[in-house]
Amino acid sequence: MRQESILPFLILAWLGLCLLSCSVAQAQEKVKVGLLMINADAGVFVALEKCFFHDQGLNVEVTYFSSSGGPQMAALTTGELDAGSGSISPGIYNSAAGGVRMRVVASKSRVGPRGSGRYMVRRGLLEPGKPFSIKDIKGKVIALNSVSGSSRLYMDGLLKKGGLKETDVVVRVMPFNEMVGALAQGAVDVAFLVQPSISIAEEKGIGAGIADLWDLFPGHMTNNLFYSDSFIRNRSAVADKFMVGFLRGQRYFYDAIVKKKGSLDEIVEIVAKFSRTADRKLLRLALNGTELTPNCEMDLKEIQDDQDWYFQKGLIKTKADVNKMLDLRFLQSAVQKLGMYR
Repeated sequence: MRQESILPFLILAWLGLCLLSCSVAQAQEKVKVGLLMINADAGVFVALEKCFFHDQGLNVEVTYFSSSGGPQMAALTTGELDAGSGSISPGIYNSAAGGVRMRVVASKSRVGPRGSGRYMVRRGLLEPGKPFSIKDIKGKVIALNSVSGSSRLYMDGLLKKGGLKETDVVVRVMPFNEMVGALAQGAVDVAFLVQPSISIAEEKGIGAGIADLWDLFPGHMTNNLFYSDSFIRNRSAVADKFMVGFLRGQRYFYDAIVKKKGSLDEIVEIVAKFSRTADRKLLRLALNGTELTPNCEMDLKEIQDDQDWYFQKGLIKTKADVNKMLDLRFLQSAVQKLGMYR
């Protein structure tokens, strides 16, 4: 066979190698990450699917945890995990105050204007021609998914806007996916819902919104990225690379969902794959209300204010040094490499 006839086959073979899936190609450094496998983790899902971590020479291994505290915090403390995720809950503050060596290194998601959360009242309480205001929830039963974290903080903001106190309502704790049914059955009067439950309650005429979380806590950080102390001290170069891949995933998601520059269908399929969500319609609704942070900036004052509130409520016993809870070197380095997202 002549040399010129072999050339096209060599080119095709080379292209095939270049397009080899990152899922089967061998990476140099393993990074173990803890996730809650929720929509706020979508930036990591995208970075995995689009090979952004692999481009940095990383092989990222994901482990599921049900919360940001407890077992995940223990795994970060021992170095079993390199990175983790979740909200900065009272448990995180307590761990930091108790000397647990982990750091908050970036924000992942925040309260956005497109339906991050909404307080909804059951339709049976509405009277024709008479507006229902926040002060009208006095004496009513309100559903929250937790009374020890951000849900309680958010409820406090709602009550204050209506001139009410915690003692003016009765709180029932239940998972988000049970709240629409509880409203429909009259088991609760008000529920703090997130997508897709918000759309389901509206479409079925079960509830009506009385306050959006955006109106109460605009831009509040809802999920964050943590690094273990051993990851920071012993593998700082790898930690730098992980942040670059992560930030690219965040921005890819933001481009598609918020700026409408990419394919929403692609994002839905990626998140469905990792979160094992079968109902694409509901997932699409939920993702449309999810706002990831393209620059992953941290709000130090917000973290301090939240800690003060949790302390006043007795949810934390000793205040942590907030400045020592954060390590923004890796985020700053990644933003410098990729440029500020505008």
